[in-house]
Amino acid sequence: MPQRRKGFRNRYRNNMPWTEVLLKDAQGLLTDTLSWLRNGFRLPVLVVYPDYPSKKTTIYKICRKLGYRITNKRLRRAKWVMWFHDTTHASSELLVQSYPNQEVINRKCTDISKKHVDAVHQQVFGYSTFIDPTQHSGFAVAKSDINALHDGEIVRCPITSPSAKAVYQVVIDNSVPNGEFVDYRVPVMKGAIPLVYAKFKREEVRFTNKVHRSVLLQPDEIFSADELTLIRNMAVEMGADFCEFDVLCDNTSKLIYIIDVNKTPYGPPNGLSAEDAKKAVTLLTQCFVKAFRS
Repeated sequence: MPQRRKGFRNRYRNNMPWTEVLLKDAQGLLTDTLSWLRNGFRLPVLVVYPDYPSKKTTIYKICRKLGYRITNKRLRRAKWVMWFHDTTHASSELLVQSYPNQEVINRKCTDISKKHVDAVHQQVFGYSTFIDPTQHSGFAVAKSDINALHDGEIVRCPITSPSAKAVYQVVIDNSVPNGEFVDYRVPVMKGAIPLVYAKFKREEVRFTNKVHRSVLLQPDEIFSADELTLIRNMAVEMGADFCEFDVLCDNTSKLIYIIDVNKTPYGPPNGLSAEDAKKAVTLLTQCFVKAFRS
């Protein structure tokens, strides 16, 4: 667990200058004071641990929409508690021990490596993305097993000496007629799917996070009832109470593939209109409150 510098209201990275710590604490105090007034002299708290979420994250925007305080200090009084650690492998044991009588959101979601995601995908869907690069003949996507690196590249197989640090997956044809490639970002909160983002990329950056336009959609505009059930089951098996999936639809097989599990998601995505981004945050907030009633 990385060391963090103690502020008055939150814990920050260990090398953060004290001047920046004091500034962030002051800004947080002002924001929370305004929220306290707005909520009728109440300030419910969401404890996120160990990371303090960026302002770009979904959970940060949900809390600001609600007017709740968000902190990564393990306060005794908390309306919600969330395991929030932006790493591929991690243990939530310390946080669970700190709140023995309270639900800890995402406490079981401790492995989001490509290998684990693919193994769970095989279990839930009955098929997976992985191939053996030494036996496969044709193209494949090689990428790091570590989450969120966006380093995929197409390689030709068979490969005599594959990288031990990489995983090799089938090439999924998620192209659309105008030459773009579309990824679907699917938020899931305790089985509820409030919306879907269609994220469009150009071919040269299809394996990166560089999105040039996005569209807000209803889940049943993209997925069948059976597919939505499988997506919900995937969240359960991953131990992900609050997450967003990256889902690709293959044009040839008509199968869907969950290729990434994001337990500390950012959003709404780039390229979404201001009106739709505002609508998305409202839908996500409503879903969060309903999913995690306390």
